[in-house]
Amino acid sequence: MKRTFVRMSVILVLLVVFHLSSGGQTLSENLKVLGPLVDKTWVGELKSPDGKTVSKVSLRYESLWNGAAVKVSRSNPDRKSFSEGYFYWDKEEKKIGFFSVNNIGGPVKADVSIEDGKVCLKGSVTISGKSFDFKNTFEFLPDGKMVDRWYQNASGSWQPGHVIEFIESDAAKDKKPPTGNESTA
Repeated sequence: MKRTFVRMSVILVLLVVFHLSSGGQTLSENLKVLGPLVDKTWVGELKSPDGKTVSKVSLRYESLWNGAAVKVSRSNPDRKSFSEGYFYWDKEEKKIGFFSVNNIGGPVKADVSIEDGKVCLKGSVTISGKSFDFKNTFEFLPDGKMVDRWYQNASGSWQPGHVIEFIESDAAKDKKPPTGNESTA
């Protein structure tokens, strides 16, 4: 009985320490430009370039490893699309890098910069076996919304893609977006 109590106490202490050390981390100096994204869940509607609502999307950004990286989890259950990615400081290139993979194996690699006050990702993506260049911007509006705009060069010329207007979700603030592994029973 005493051993069980000691084991449970040690496990409880470790869980509390882990929880306290993972939340509310300060970002490293090189990643501070991502501050408006971090420790928040954002929800929005994915819209095609013509403005038609396609589906709901949620994003969750979390600071990791004492602020040395930022993890993003993206969920679009209507389209059965889920991804996880990481922002990090590329010491050799001396700039923020990003990579992610989704549930259908589509890798994304990009460089991150600030252009006209917007967080901007420029890189390459593979969708349905075809690789092409993309640009994705995140603009923060005075009303607290975040606008995600996608552009792609999949056919030899740059074309606009989706637009998602996100709001911070207070109800989902501390919840993870769905991963696609949830039971429906």
